Amino acid sequence: MLKLFKTRSLRFWVALGMILAVAPLTFSAIFGYVVLNRGVIAAFHDVSERQRTELGPLQDLRILVWDTLVPIDEHINEGGSQRPLLYRELRGRIETGFAQVRAQFSNDPQALIHLDNATESWATADTHATELTAETVAADDPEAERKARLFHGHIAAVSDRLGQAYAVIAGAVQADYDNAVGWSESATIIFAVSLGLSLLAMIGGVALVGLIMSRSVDRLVDGAARFASGDRHHRIDISVPPELSRVAQEFNRMIARIEASETALADLARVDELTQLHNRRAFDEALARAHASYLRGSGSATLVTLDIDHFKQINDTHGHAAGDAVLRAFANTVRKSLRTSDQLYRIGGEEFAIILSQTEPEMAIDLANRIREAVAAQPIAYRDQDIAITISLGLASLADGANPAEIVEAADAALYRAKSCGRNRVVYGSAS
Repeated sequence: MLKLFKTRSLRFWVALGMILAVAPLTFSAIFGYVVLNRGVIAAFHDVSERQRTELGPLQDLRILVWDTLVPIDEHINEGGSQRPLLYRELRGRIETGFAQVRAQFSNDPQALIHLDNATESWATADTHATELTAETVAADDPEAERKARLFHGHIAAVSDRLGQAYAVIAGAVQADYDNAVGWSESATIIFAVSLGLSLLAMIGGVALVGLIMSRSVDRLVDGAARFASGDRHHRIDISVPPELSRVAQEFNRMIARIEASETALADLARVDELTQLHNRRAFDEALARAHASYLRGSGSATLVTLDIDHFKQINDTHGHAAGDAVLRAFANTVRKSLRTSDQLYRIGGEEFAIILSQTEPEMAIDLANRIREAVAAQPIAYRDQDIAITISLGLASLADGANPAEIVEAADAALYRAKSCGRNRVVYGSAS
């Protein structure tokens, strides 16, 4: 036997030496593969699955519940048979959503309590909505408005209780995620030990494997830490080994779903329900960005405030439903007159604002007059009549030394002068 070994070539010994050197790594790789699959991959997969089957549907259900406000409010304001049909369609989807979510929460009694409370609030809200849609509602009907307020209140309660259920499930998902991170760190230690043993026999090969594994695991742990600290835009890029690449892919999908849910909620808080324009909150944020950009030397910008002339008379003469129709049609007319870089906001009842980026005062005045003329030239059709409207506009440029509040104040002052001088005109003011 000894003679047989002596006759083996260098290739054999090199191969044998490599086998002996790789043996600890092979053993640890097998063990680590089990740890990764059971402790990390399976756990992250469970987190991703719960995001898809529990948190996602729950968030979708919450948005659907808010969507029911639109057909009910439009039915009260405008009447017609289409809104009740739309509401009944939404109700069917919501009831199906409740059933599906309840099936997913069967193993979580705490979440079921919040879900049951949300179901009860939805049943009460649906009762009010059914009563409202079952009859023809006259304009300014106090009983209908009372029921509508009750419906709004119960819808808010449904959303809050669904949010509580969401928080319970999100906490459980976070706990599973933390457990998976713990397993990931344990796997890192196992691989580090095995690499150290292999280095004694084959430094070069093990060093390469160690570099690959170290970078991959570090990226995974770093991505987990950044996610835990609130960074929703970070994505983990791992190509090897495939196990950790799969973990990174599942992790990235989970982050994308959470980011999409948070973005949807943030967008809802920045959109005016009637006109679908950005609201005052979005306007304040955009003006602050434009002002900061101006201070960095990115070019001039102009703020335009708009007000529909004698809007109260429209409500008094034609009713609030007509006023709502005027606001929607007016918003569409102004949007068509704007450039793609400009944005229209509804900042009050009949008060609107436009931020004109990269626009000098002379160009802004010309654009404001075109908007004014376009609105005056296009009466708004409502039922069997045309409602002609005009608007007054106040302008102010972003000036050195003026903060956003002072710029808004200057534009409002210019708007006041436009209305005082007879309305249906453009007045430019200075914020400096």
